[in-house]
Amino acid sequence: MAFVKILAAVVLMALAVAASPYSTKGGKCDMPDIDLEKEVDSLLEKMPKSFLPGSHRGFSPIFAGLEFGDVNATGMNKIKRSGPVIPYCTKGSSMVQVELINLRAVEFTAPWRTCSGQEGELLLSAEFSRFTVHMPVDSERSNGKYLAMGEKFSAVPVMIYNVDFVVKGLGDFGRISSGVLSKLFPTFFTELWMQGFSSSFRLALRNALLENNEVF
Repeated sequence: MAFVKILAAVVLMALAVAASPYSTKGGKCDMPDIDLEKEVDSLLEKMPKSFLPGSHRGFSPIFAGLEFGDVNATGMNKIKRSGPVIPYCTKGSSMVQVELINLRAVEFTAPWRTCSGQEGELLLSAEFSRFTVHMPVDSERSNGKYLAMGEKFSAVPVMIYNVDFVVKGLGDFGRISSGVLSKLFPTFFTELWMQGFSSSFRLALRNALLENNEVF
């Protein structure tokens, strides 16, 4: 719901997201003798094509006369690994580091409508993004898998390029105006996309580990 409110308030320009820094320290740990690249690739194959990351369902009023529906995240299944999977130890824990890329596959959409009967859709996407994921390795396969999530899990953005924001349903003027906004305020829309992506990716990955995703 919070993500919907931020999408609705894009013209108000009020958002700040910061990625926490990550530091590692070496140490001994129990790293299983497995093909970690196969484990990561298998997990990515279980990411969903489309899902609703928010808990709320249906339209909700954001401003007087304006309502927004569920945010839909699509394209998580097209996120790809870039480069090798790097195993390492930190404070006695087994971890892996992997670089993932998104090539305009991930999009966030949300329907909107007004009390006067107008309706349309918001769309937020990035032409390219790359991020570094750190995941714990569970040598005992407590949940049936070697990869896990927990306090040490992180997904840190490395590069986000050309974020587009489009308002559909207002004709060419609305489409062009929203596109101009995303070019005039690239930092704001980049942070908006990063916030939506970070929370949605974490949820999709957790569901993939639990095999709860519907994979198309």
